[in-house]
Amino acid sequence: MARMPKGYSEPLILKTLLNAPLTVSQIERKTRIKKPTIYLSVNRLRRKGLIKAGRERRNKRWMLTQKGRIAAKNRILGERIVSRMINQLRKALSLGISMREIERMVLSKK
Repeated sequence: MARMPKGYSEPLILKTLLNAPLTVSQIERKTRIKKPTIYLSVNRLRRKGLIKAGRERRNKRWMLTQKGRIAAKNRILGERIVSRMINQLRKALSLGISMREIERMVLSKK
């Protein structure tokens, strides 16, 4: 499997935890992120107050806090907006507007 872009694991873990609390092993199976990366991400997300640990027998299950649930839903909404924008940019490119022109329009102060 190809390596994920840097910084992508945390949003993916948040979105995965939207459905139910999961153990690190379950997160690994669902996301295909390697355990060492999951442990680093889980600790960062916990320090940010986005997830918390719960215990079920001997397994620690990670779950979203209210703040984490909002962050995960906002991420999904943002991804949908970007996806629509990309589709519109592709359409503009197919109509003959160059990427350089699009970049100029985006960076202009208008």
